[in-house]
Amino acid sequence: MDQEFPQPDMPHVIVLCLEGDVIRHEESRFEMLIEELLEKKQRHFIMEFSSVEFIDSAGIGLIIKTANMIEKRLGALTLCNPKANVKNVFQTLGIEDRFKIFYSLGRALRSHGQLVRVEFVDFKFQ
Repeated sequence: MDQEFPQPDMPHVIVLCLEGDVIRHEESRFEMLIEELLEKKQRHFIMEFSSVEFIDSAGIGLIIKTANMIEKRLGALTLCNPKANVKNVFQTLGIEDRFKIFYSLGRALRSHGQLVRVEFVDFKFQ
């Protein structure tokens, strides 16, 4: 069997439930998580921001770097549920031009097509 195809017991979409302040000092721990998921052939990701209170330009850089890692493996990253202050940072830094951003998790999930399974992964920025 071709190793590039997801196995039947693998989730089709990984929802990364982010919490806290998305800033650079958590970069390596977050990148290790993404790399581990990519090694398991996961390719479709949603970053869920409803519990993110703050993001700075370094945090935006982390999102872009993460997207590049995912896209290099032919995957996709969408964003969802940013609070007003996070949305303002997205607008100010032009991230809305780079990503699909949804304002409900249901719509973000539907954007990935028919789902086999969904896995939720919590990540708390300290």
